Amino acid sequence: MSSPHRLHLAELVPGIFCLGLGGYMLFDVASRPSIATKAAVGPGLFPALMGGGLLLVGLRLCYEAWVLRGQGEPFPELDLRAAFQGAVALLLMILTLEWLGWIIAGSLMYATVAHAFGERRVLRSLILGVILTAATFVLFDRGLDLALPIGTVVEQVLMHFGVEI
Repeated sequence: MSSPHRLHLAELVPGIFCLGLGGYMLFDVASRPSIATKAAVGPGLFPALMGGGLLLVGLRLCYEAWVLRGQGEPFPELDLRAAFQGAVALLLMILTLEWLGWIIAGSLMYATVAHAFGERRVLRSLILGVILTAATFVLFDRGLDLALPIGTVVEQVLMHFGVEI
C-alpha cells in the first residue's frame, strides 16, 4: 500500500495536461492576427475562455496532486456502459447534425445520455432536451450571431408550410 504523503503520478498527469493544453490555446489565440468579422463576438473569444479555464483547472489539479497528495476522496468507479452509451450518442449527434439540425439532434443526444445515466422518464428528458437546445440555439443565433445548423429535414418541413428561413 502506498504512503498517503507520496505524490501520485496519476493525479498529477491530468493537471499537467490541462496546463499544457490551456497554455497552448492561449498562446495560439494571442499569436494569431485579429480577424475582422461581422459577428458580435470575434473568433478568438471562446478559445481564449477555454484556454483560461483549462489553465485554472490544471492549476487546481496540480495543487491537489502536489499539496494534498492523495488525501482526498478516492475516485468513484466509472460506469463504462453509461460512458459508452454517451460516446455513441455524441457520435450519432455529430453524424446527424446537418440532417436533423441542432435542436433535434441535441435533444435526442440529451435524452440518450440521460437514459444511459439512469433517467427513465424519456418524455421528460426529450422535453428538457428541446428546451435546452432551443435556448442554446437562440443564444448562439440571436445573441452571438453564430449560426448553428437548422437541419435539412427541418428546412424542408418549414418550406412545406411556407416559412422562409
